[in-house]
Amino acid sequence: MTSPKITVIIPTRERASVLGAALRTVTAQTYENLEIIVSDNNSGDGTDAVVQHANDSRIRYLNTGKRLSMSHNWEFALTHVREGWVTFMGDDDGLLPGAIHRMAEIIVETKAQVIRTEYCTYDWPGMLGRPYGQLIVPLTSGMESRNSRKWLKKALEGHVRYSQLPMIYNGGFIHFSVLQHIRDVMGVFFSSVNPDVYTAVAIARLTDDFLFVREPLAISGTSKYSNGHSAFSARASRNPQAYRQFLSEGNIPSHADMPTSKEGNMPTSLQACVYEAYLQSARLGGSVDSMNHARQLAVVLATSGKHRTAIDAWGQDFSHLHGLDYSRANRSAVHLRRKLESRWLGQKLVRVLRSVVTDRLALQNVYEASIAAGALRAAPGRMDSLRFLGNELRGAWRARINA
Repeated sequence: MTSPKITVIIPTRERASVLGAALRTVTAQTYENLEIIVSDNNSGDGTDAVVQHANDSRIRYLNTGKRLSMSHNWEFALTHVREGWVTFMGDDDGLLPGAIHRMAEIIVETKAQVIRTEYCTYDWPGMLGRPYGQLIVPLTSGMESRNSRKWLKKALEGHVRYSQLPMIYNGGFIHFSVLQHIRDVMGVFFSSVNPDVYTAVAIARLTDDFLFVREPLAISGTSKYSNGHSAFSARASRNPQAYRQFLSEGNIPSHADMPTSKEGNMPTSLQACVYEAYLQSARLGGSVDSMNHARQLAVVLATSGKHRTAIDAWGQDFSHLHGLDYSRANRSAVHLRRKLESRWLGQKLVRVLRSVVTDRLALQNVYEASIAAGALRAAPGRMDSLRFLGNELRGAWRARINA
């Protein structure tokens, strides 16, 4: 078969303690036409030594030379790519064994230019109050062509998570020509404070369809450094320090139609982030019918979860800015909330039923998790999954009683 060029970009900053394991999941790939870009955001913790220790000729180490925001570091890294297919992964994330070779097969077989794959999840040790990690490995396979506009509408309406869109992160592989088209229109590729969310929305706006591969090729890791967990999680293990550091650095201003919270930040709502990315990418076209501020406010309020008090306060500011009836939006959100919560719970339970969940293996890092994921895909065991499913159902039942 032909050998398409594939570039894996790992932006990083002061995370040498997890980067080594994440990088090892990539250098373990046997695929030759692979470039690995590590974009070091001027770290001072020995990140360069970790990369040097990997000792792989496919690695290109970059240093920004000064501290940049996350979005600007991602943009800096992407400017060093000129061709082929591109994916980004976090410095606490990983790839499954053989993932790049498998992606090359899919590219050659389907001729697709926008590909999104399923992914595993791994909670690093300590994230769940245990000395070892929890791993969820989907057992799904096959692929389907998805209409980009249809799935973008689903995400904006809260029916699916933005990770179901053709994002370039953790299992998303995008041909460089698509990225260059967005850059030609927007001037830069990343035009939002949340680069992963932005790519999901922007690429969906620009393309007619994308290929969704149900076979997991990547691992989405959650560690004490994870910005998403630090910002949005309601777990007791949430450490807000990572998000505070993220916010302390100059970044791309949020869209003028999205007021900041009382602290001067974007609200702690992934749904608000999706809408902000939608607003920022308007020049790409691909608008979704009947999508407006009033409708999005109801969805943001309905999906506020345990951050409801803060989101309600932000929603009132949003209503005032756009001359909306907040009480009406809140009433709509009450009816919508139960529907969406039931839908999301159903999606989560279906995912568990189609996966192996294990929290009893002594997995100390994402590289060990990647090896385990490959083994579990080959010979799955389900007892831990059933126990996990029971815990999820009990938790959902208690939440509904207390609502």
